[in-house]
Amino acid sequence: ADIDGTLLGDETGEALLHQFVAQYAERVTLAYITGRYRSSVLALVEQGRLPRPRFICGDVGTEIFDMDDPSNRIGHGYTAQAASDWDLDNIYRLGLGDGIRSEEFAKGQPRFQAGFYWDARPESLRAFNDRLSQLEQVYIQASYDTYIDVLPSTLGKGNAVRFLQKQLGLSTEQVVIAGDSGNDRQMFETDFKGIIPVNALDELKALANQPWHYHSPYPAARGVLDGLRHFGFT
Repeated sequence: ADIDGTLLGDETGEALLHQFVAQYAERVTLAYITGRYRSSVLALVEQGRLPRPRFICGDVGTEIFDMDDPSNRIGHGYTAQAASDWDLDNIYRLGLGDGIRSEEFAKGQPRFQAGFYWDARPESLRAFNDRLSQLEQVYIQASYDTYIDVLPSTLGKGNAVRFLQKQLGLSTEQVVIAGDSGNDRQMFETDFKGIIPVNALDELKALANQPWHYHSPYPAARGVLDGLRHFGFT
C-alpha cells in the first residue's frame, strides 16, 4: 500500500489499521510502496503512526528494504535489475524545458528516480514525453498535476510488488495493492486486486477501472480495510 492519502489521513482508519495488523500478524506481509525516503517511513513507524512493515519500497518503488534482513538480499536483487546505462544526468538534460523544472529532493537525489515539477499543462507533458522518447527502458508517470517521475522500466511501484510476490512465493490471488494518486499508477497496471479509497485523486480513479479494482466509499486506511473485507481477506 501507498502511505500518504492511502493509509494516512484519517485518524480512525490509522487506529483500525494497527488493530488489523496486530490481529493478522501471522498471516499478512505488509509492504509500504511510497514516494517517501526510507528514513521518513521509519520515522512514522517510530512515532506510532504506522505499523511496522516487513518491506519499505521507497523512492517511488525504486528501492526495497527488507526490515527482517540486515543484508537486504531482496533489495539488492531488485535494484540489480536496473539497466547498467541508467543515466540521471542525461534524463535531466533532456527533460528540462518550457513548463518543466528539476525537482528538489530534500535528502538527496535518489539513485533511480529522476524528478521534475511541471505546470500541469497537457502540452508541457506531451513535449516532455517527446524529448525523452529517444530513451529506452524508462517509465514516465505524472501525478498531482505537479510532479513527473522518470524511472527505469524494470523498477517502480508495480514492479516492486511483482518482485516481492515472486520472492515470497505468493500467487496473484494472495496479493492486494492500494493507492490514491497517479504515482500509484504502475501498481494498478498489474493483475493484482486493487483498492482505491474514496479520497483518491481522479487521476487514479479514471485508470483504476478493471473488474479487480475496488473503489471504497471510505477514506484512507478505512477504505483499505473495507477493500480487504470486500476481497474476502478479513
